[in-house]
Amino acid sequence: MNRVTIELWLWLGRELKGDFDCPSEMRSIKIEEVEDGTTLRKLMNDLAGRYPPISKRVFDIELQNLYPDVVMNYNDRVINPQEVYDSILKDGDRIIILPLAGGG
Repeated sequence: MNRVTIELWLWLGRELKGDFDCPSEMRSIKIEEVEDGTTLRKLMNDLAGRYPPISKRVFDIELQNLYPDVVMNYNDRVINPQEVYDSILKDGDRIIILPLAGGG
């Protein structure tokens, strides 16, 4: 198992309470344990399936893609998600999702 940190800066604090640590309304953090071989796309799909706010604001399950108004920072690098969707996650990876206006 690998531990991956997901951090959302999207004002979802109230909606994601429980499994996510929400130090503020704007910031939500979760450390997710993923099986060996899990891809970034699978992680995002799983999160969107479990958390309706993520499927509505972050990751479109039908299109298997981030919504166009968010940007992803993957291990301290702002990237085009298409570059890494099929990359296998490693222990310690960090994914930060920001609104496009704030991060792009």
